[in-house]
Amino acid sequence: MLEFKLTRHHAGLVLWGDYAALERAHGLVHRVVEESPVIDDKEGFVLGLAYDLRKAFEGQRSKAFRSDPDGSRCRIYGVEILWPVILVQVGLLRQAMGFIVTNRLDQSIMFELEHVVETAVRAAEPGRADEILEWMGRVGSAPYSHLAAVLDSRCRYFIECPPTKRLSTLPRLMETFDPMYEFLAEHRLALRPGIISPEAFAGGDREWPDFKW
Repeated sequence: MLEFKLTRHHAGLVLWGDYAALERAHGLVHRVVEESPVIDDKEGFVLGLAYDLRKAFEGQRSKAFRSDPDGSRCRIYGVEILWPVILVQVGLLRQAMGFIVTNRLDQSIMFELEHVVETAVRAAEPGRADEILEWMGRVGSAPYSHLAAVLDSRCRYFIECPPTKRLSTLPRLMETFDPMYEFLAEHRLALRPGIISPEAFAGGDREWPDFKW
């Protein structure tokens, strides 16, 4: 079973699960990336989710115990993932699964992952959760090459936000993944109050600063 914990400084979530649940999710991500024509780069950021899952169930990230109702304890493993990263990964995985043959087990694994992310979003930012989740779905239909090109700058912007403003910024940040975003902004059609200016993402080759989760 997968579960989550919100990080203290609002940078993302810790995705937790027992060995079997994480291994199943890891296998699904690998297969979708390998088989789907939607995902151009087979070694890119979507496969990064499989990497994080593997590092978790191999015990190289966080470890804890989950107590069951009968009093027994189960070892669980966790990994921290930034909000923009997990939202784009999950949105794109769902889109990519529409172009390959899947079975009920594949769908159940994906539904569980989506459920955990949706529940985490609603716990983190209940007032704006519907908007964030809508953008997660819409982002998934954007071209892979576009998402890969802009993800790094969006993540850097997000982690540079003060921790107290990260979650309130997230809906507007997700909007900037829209392939039409820069075009609309250049024509001043998207610059309504609260929209992030494209200038905020300048300097795309800068490294991410150190940050607290």
